[in-house]
Amino acid sequence: MQESMLNLRRLEMLQICASLLVALVVLIYGSLHGWAWYWIALAVLGLAGYAGILTMQRKLQDARLLTVIATLAAIASVGRDSVQGIPDVQPATFLILMSGFSFGPTVGAAVGALTAIGSNLILGEGIWTPWQMVAWGGIGLLAGLIRKFWIRFPVWGLILVSVLGAYGFGWFMDIQYVIGEQHLNWHTYLLACMSSFFPFDTTHAGVTAGLVLVAGKPVFRLMERYKQRMEAKTISNRSVQETSQETSQSMK
Repeated sequence: MQESMLNLRRLEMLQICASLLVALVVLIYGSLHGWAWYWIALAVLGLAGYAGILTMQRKLQDARLLTVIATLAAIASVGRDSVQGIPDVQPATFLILMSGFSFGPTVGAAVGALTAIGSNLILGEGIWTPWQMVAWGGIGLLAGLIRKFWIRFPVWGLILVSVLGAYGFGWFMDIQYVIGEQHLNWHTYLLACMSSFFPFDTTHAGVTAGLVLVAGKPVFRLMERYKQRMEAKTISNRSVQETSQETSQSMK
C-alpha cells in the first residue's frame, strides 16, 4: 500500500514538472513564432493550473480558498494599477510574495498569474501578459516553497527573497523583449539586463524589500489568522459530516 502511494506521488510530481516545463516551452516558442498573446496566456494558465490542481486536489475544492486567491489577486491588481505612473514601483510583487509565504506555493502562483491578467485589463494586454504571469507566478511559488520546506523561515528573511525575486522578474521579462529582436544572442540579452538593472529593476527590488520590512509582519499575521480560522472551520465541518455519517449508518 505504501509503495503504491509512493509511486503515485512520484507520478504526480513527474506530471507537475512536465506541465510546468511544457508551459515554459509554449511561452518561449509562441513568442518566437508570433502567436497571439491570449493563446499563449491560455495555454500557460491551463498547464500551470493543471500542475496546481495536482498539488492541491483537496484544498482547491474549498470555495473559501478560491475566494482568497481571487481577492488577493484583485487587491494586487489594483495596487499595481494605482501606482503605474511611477516606473517599476510594484506593490503587487509584495502581496504575491506574502500570499505564497502564508497560503502555500499553489496559492502564491495562482495569485501571481491572475494579478498579471487582472492588472493588464486596465493597463493593456499584450505579449508581455503571459510572461508576467509566469514571472509573478514564479515569485509566489518560490515564497511558498521556502515556507513549505523551512517552516520557521523568518518573515524578515523575505527581504532577500524579494530582492532576488524583483531582479529575477526583470531579467526574465528581458528575455521577452530580446526575443522581439531579429538578432537573438547572449550579448543582446546581457545588454538588455544591464540597461534595465538601474533604475528599473533596482527600484522594483528596493520598493518590494521596503514593503516587506515595514508591512511584512503585520500582513503575515493577518493572513495567518485568516488561514487558521479557515482551517478550523474545515476541521469542524469534517467532524460534523463524519458524525452525521456515523449516525445514519447506525440508524440503518
